[in-house]
Amino acid sequence: MTSVDNDPIQTYAPLYEEYDYPIDDVTGELPAELRGTVYRNGPGKMEAGGTPLGHIFDGDGMLTMYSMADGKVHFRNRFIQTKHYQRSIVAEGAPFRALGTMRDGGLLANALRFPTSVANTAVVMSAGKLLALWEGGRPTELDPDTLRTKGEYDFDGELKWLGAFSAHPKWDWDTGEMFNFGMAMAPVPKLICYRVDRNGTMNKLGHVRLPGPMFNHDMGLTKRYLVFVIPPLVFPLKKFFGAAFGLLNYIDAIEYDASLGTTIALVPRDGGKPRIFHTDPMLHLHFANAYDDDNGDVVVDVLNYHATWEQLNGQLAGVETLMETSTMPFGGLPTRVRISGSGAVTIDEFSGVHGEFPMINVFKMARPNRYFYMSAATGGSLFPNALSKIDNDTGKETVFQFADGHLPHEAIFAARPGATDEDDGWLIGPVLDAVNNTANLSVFDAKDIEAGPVYVGRLRHHLPLSFHGCYTPRIAQPHSPAATR
Repeated sequence: MTSVDNDPIQTYAPLYEEYDYPIDDVTGELPAELRGTVYRNGPGKMEAGGTPLGHIFDGDGMLTMYSMADGKVHFRNRFIQTKHYQRSIVAEGAPFRALGTMRDGGLLANALRFPTSVANTAVVMSAGKLLALWEGGRPTELDPDTLRTKGEYDFDGELKWLGAFSAHPKWDWDTGEMFNFGMAMAPVPKLICYRVDRNGTMNKLGHVRLPGPMFNHDMGLTKRYLVFVIPPLVFPLKKFFGAAFGLLNYIDAIEYDASLGTTIALVPRDGGKPRIFHTDPMLHLHFANAYDDDNGDVVVDVLNYHATWEQLNGQLAGVETLMETSTMPFGGLPTRVRISGSGAVTIDEFSGVHGEFPMINVFKMARPNRYFYMSAATGGSLFPNALSKIDNDTGKETVFQFADGHLPHEAIFAARPGATDEDDGWLIGPVLDAVNNTANLSVFDAKDIEAGPVYVGRLRHHLPLSFHGCYTPRIAQPHSPAATR
């Protein structure tokens, strides 16, 4: 095991300082054609009011920005100024209830209180707006240059009540439309489906009725459907009401009930009743892609953990319990789910490489893709320690192994301008150096990841492990021309 396996606390160490500077300690060269901005989101600190948080889903969101132009990269990070963050830096104890953390004050302080947004899961550009996503509530809008928080965004009032808007929207790049969903737990458990046009106007597409309160994290998109492969992660009513009335936290109220199997829902993009199917149980969080094939089948690629919820949650729990509770390698196995026109469902693993945070050339969303990439784990590691590329046509698996103690975050794909080959572009992602307690931005040629990064820009500090990010060809323009810290 790597040295970081022996010191997981470095992986989640907070970064309280906010920086703004050009990266000047580099190896290699940033490709001249690589121009644009990578934004990333994740929990920047794992305490609130001096109280350790019980789950990494509860950490306050911190955006990092890498603005790339003319062979240089400018770094900036800012905490997202949610109500939770603002109170957490002045309060004594956790000021609000979170998904896996109870508020100080016992039962009366937690009963009938929903988790407060920490805006820490993903970040996207939609119709010129930079939005931080957290699936329990509305997006938070930020300035794409300064990362200044503008406030919650409700798509001109279309997100009602709690306004849940998931962290994994998908795009049809032919139409410029963004599709997403939001979870509703009560009074009727359902997944509410949304379409946002290229101008940012939102419309509802209907919903998927659920048999009870459930947890679903991701979705797929084809030219015909929004695709849901819903794992049997349920809130039994006794636990659901127990969590609602403050007897336990919401994460502890989740159970994996394999007897229910996996529910597949195909929601027509042009309206109409969802098609519902049932198949064998799987535990997964993330989709790689979905598409309609030439036979009319719906094809979905997910990462199947082959684990219990307790094992998976052990990897996601608080820092103090991580090594005590986690008994599974990092990530899941690439798995293909195929739904035929007649409704027959088949499930087949197509790689033995464990990984997480699947990434494709985003212009292949809703289309057949040949390649996908993952932050991978070799040697049974509890943490990502490699970058992998899988060729769906040939089955070839390519892996770049990082040095001991180096943990790659999710790699973002940026296509080369004018590219025709699917893998003609770059994979861009931060890498945590837990040996020296610093981090870097690494850029790989997606055609040849085995050659190693073509550019490494070392930061002046460490970074906490983050969740999800995005690339845009828009070049962010930080207002301060020189380093401020």
